[in-house]
Amino acid sequence: MTNDRRDPTGALRAVVADDEPRARQFMEKLLGEQDGIEVVATARGGLEALQRIAQQRPDVAFLDIQMPDLSGLEVARHLRGAGQPHVVFVTAYDKYAVEAFELAALDYVLKPVQRDRLTETVRRLKDEISAGRRGSHTRSIEQVLDAPALESHAGPLRRLPVRHRREVKLLELDEVPMVFSRDRLVLARSGGHDYLVDYTLQELERRLPADRYLRVHRGALVNVDAIESYGGEDGVLVLRLKDSTRVEVSERRAAEVRRRLK
Repeated sequence: MTNDRRDPTGALRAVVADDEPRARQFMEKLLGEQDGIEVVATARGGLEALQRIAQQRPDVAFLDIQMPDLSGLEVARHLRGAGQPHVVFVTAYDKYAVEAFELAALDYVLKPVQRDRLTETVRRLKDEISAGRRGSHTRSIEQVLDAPALESHAGPLRRLPVRHRREVKLLELDEVPMVFSRDRLVLARSGGHDYLVDYTLQELERRLPADRYLRVHRGALVNVDAIESYGGEDGVLVLRLKDSTRVEVSERRAAEVRRRLK
């Protein structure tokens, strides 16, 4: 398979992301010992990993699961679609994560990384990429991301990742008065702009701070701090936000919303 991102020597191009400097440097060293693969960039966190991947367009990304801004799982969520690199998760032993990876037939590397295991991973990567098995890899990633056993790795969101041009931007929650669905898309409003979000509203309801966001109807979450006033209009509870947005509350959720706003 022809790949215009490939190094002229035929080596696979790799990005390594890990917030621990020693772990990052050790992985870079071990990969440097492997034939047919070259580390073209490293990243100290998830957001930087997305930036490096956008800049370098590598064949593969080695992603530590536990990173402070965006986890490796979060980064993989934003790498869905054509032209994105293969993903190898790097993790300290975690029974549920390992089970999820193995059920999805997805390659992973355990910390501390062993040379022999990494050699096998690189061999598998070469085979998959040369055979053009991107579709099966993408399905494996999606299966892992949907695995209930990995919910423990998906902690509360302190900032909201959104798509901005060809990058991922992290919005402070104070800047997001509401998140809503429209035409099967989930959008976050901030500063007068609507940004695409790679989460469902159900996921956001679970992962945004419960004391800050209210589910006001089937298609919207509202930041409590963004509400300026509320009242009844023709028997319907209506919220008015500080940016002048008018949001109707469903009858089913009205009592809970009133209780939370008292």
